[in-house]
Amino acid sequence: MGAWGAGSFENDTALDWAAAVESVDDVRRPFERLKSDTDAAPQHPALMLDADFACEVIAAAETVAMMMGRRIPAFPEELAARLDGAGKPDDLLYHQARNAVLHVLRFSELAELWEETVEDGGENEWHGEITGLVDRLNPDIEFTPWTQEEAMPFVTQAATACAFCNQPLTYENAIGLDIHDYSDAMAFNPLLLAHLACLNKRLHHAHVIHNMKHDPDNPPDLDKL
Repeated sequence: MGAWGAGSFENDTALDWAAAVESVDDVRRPFERLKSDTDAAPQHPALMLDADFACEVIAAAETVAMMMGRRIPAFPEELAARLDGAGKPDDLLYHQARNAVLHVLRFSELAELWEETVEDGGENEWHGEITGLVDRLNPDIEFTPWTQEEAMPFVTQAATACAFCNQPLTYENAIGLDIHDYSDAMAFNPLLLAHLACLNKRLHHAHVIHNMKHDPDNPPDLDKL
C-alpha cells in the first residue's frame, strides 16, 4: 500500500474502494465477501484477512458509521455526497459492520502489520482509531455511567488523570485497571484509570478491549453474520 496512516481512509486501498462506491449495496459488499469466505472455511473460524481486504472492510464500516450520523472529519466528501439520501443502515448492515471490525482486529494481516510498526514501549495508533470506530458503531441508546459518588469507593480523589497520557479524565470516559501481583496475591491500590483508546494503543491486537455496547431490542442474527 502507498499511503499509510492509522485512519480508516488513510491508505490507498480504502480510498480506491471509496471512489468505486455508488450505492449502499457497494458498502455491503465487503461484509458479504467476509461472510462468504468464512462460510467456505468453517474449519478455520479465525480466517486471516489480507491487508487490502481488511482496509476495505474498515472503510466500509466507517461508511456505516457515517450513515448513522457519526462522520469523521477525514471522511471522503465525494463518497458522502453519493450516499446522501441513503438513510440509516438497515439492521443487517449495521451488525455486519460491527462484526467485521472485530474480525479485522483479531484476524488480519493489517492488524499484524500495525503491530510490526510499533517500537518497544511505543503506541499503536491504529488501535486508537479502531477504538473510536467501535464507539461510533455503538447503538444510539442511552447508557447510564457511574456517578462520581458511585465510583469513589473504587478510586481515590487523586486518580483523575489517565495513567497513560496524564490528561484529565471524567467518570463518564474512564476505565479502571485493577493491578494484581500474583506472586503473593497482592492487589495494589488505588486502581489505575485510563482512556480506553490510550490503553488499547499499548495492547497487542489480540487483547484490545472492545467496548461494544448492545441494544437489547436489536440483537444480531448470527446466522447472517
